[in-house]
Amino acid sequence: MARTHEDIENYIVASGIPYEQVGIGTWILHDTDWQGAQIVVQHTEPLVVYRVKLFDLPNLPAQVEAALLRHLLRLNATEMLQGAYALEGNAVVAVEVMQDQGLDENEFLAAIDSMTLAIEEHRDDILGKLGHVMPAVAAA
Repeated sequence: MARTHEDIENYIVASGIPYEQVGIGTWILHDTDWQGAQIVVQHTEPLVVYRVKLFDLPNLPAQVEAALLRHLLRLNATEMLQGAYALEGNAVVAVEVMQDQGLDENEFLAAIDSMTLAIEEHRDDILGKLGHVMPAVAAA
């Protein structure tokens, strides 16, 4: 059975994460542990899309940018099995897309956990790798 906007909002409420609804089928989740990052959840049948912007990426030397992209691809392969890291304009984002058909609360929360991992662990790791090469990036 396809999930409704109400079902998705019920899953968000059950997560206990503070949120606001910003449009029909669109919610922004924010937690003080996320240091300003926000998870956007958008339900557009038949998909539920999760997205979090981790940081803006300044212009980097080609070698540094290549190393960053290799690192993101490694994370995609080892730790972001459902979702993925991507570049959106000059921003590094984490995204995940799930079918709403048969989506249950556990699957929904697993996607939120994946985005939280990106925020709480991977973001600092990625910035740390860039910070020793370009200190201004870590301060962004």
